[in-house]
Amino acid sequence: MYSVILCGGSGTRLWPLSRKTYPKQFLKLYSDKSLLQETFLRMEKVMPAKNIYLVTNYDGYFNVFNQIKEIYPEVRKEQIIMEPVSLNTAPAIALALKYLVEKEGVSEDDPVIILPSDHYIGKIDAYAELVKTALANTGDNIGTLGITPTAPETGYGYIRKGEKSSPYFKVLEFKEKPDKATAEKYLETGEYVWNSGMYIFNEKTFSEELEKYAPELFSAYSGKYDEFVGSFDGMQSVAVDVAISEKSKRVVVFEGDFGWSDIGSFDALADIINGNGDQQKRHVQIDSENVFLHS
Repeated sequence: MYSVILCGGSGTRLWPLSRKTYPKQFLKLYSDKSLLQETFLRMEKVMPAKNIYLVTNYDGYFNVFNQIKEIYPEVRKEQIIMEPVSLNTAPAIALALKYLVEKEGVSEDDPVIILPSDHYIGKIDAYAELVKTALANTGDNIGTLGITPTAPETGYGYIRKGEKSSPYFKVLEFKEKPDKATAEKYLETGEYVWNSGMYIFNEKTFSEELEKYAPELFSAYSGKYDEFVGSFDGMQSVAVDVAISEKSKRVVVFEGDFGWSDIGSFDALADIINGNGDQQKRHVQIDSENVFLHS
């Protein structure tokens, strides 16, 4: 089993803390580790560090390499995959899988989990167990991790669950971020989970579904790795949800509750820090309330 951490995002939603040249995955927001380092360390609970790969662009390469080297001194430069152009998640994932199979000798049948680099997980042991379950049971499907919703959130996408085939549910459909009334209906039915954006599949399944639903991208992907890299300049920028997962009939969801947040706003960051009592520092507050201080 292998993992690919996507590190090329701009993270502009936490501006000015997060900037184009130093996006939020490199920030230390709630601990003495960056979000990227926290993500890498979580995956070490699931698999050897040598099986964890990272995708980034030229601007982020040295930050990625240096931050990972701080926590894993044996990291090989070959574990960092360079995007010639940042083109959203579908081309980035395709690049990583092509690299793993062609350059690193990974089997087309080996399961790979695809992860964002800038999310928060509060219940790390529960998360690690769910990831292990998903890697062991996805098979030739496309697996995704869904979070049991705790509130009618309007900032997350949703996944509608279908028939249960333990330990996962078939996915009926993906839903974009809803309004409040719609989100409340989703919770009432019990049929929906939050979409974490984490995927599990093997290269064989990804290639088959790419050919079926994104033939233009597959045309470039079907060549050699170096040829694929050379075709990035003219490639369409598209998310993997749009390219494959929203269309595929092979998507399954593993549901769990592991204290997840995509830290998409300062309100979300405040909730995380307020939930960690040891992160709260002494301060003086005069004639004010609902104030979040970060320094």
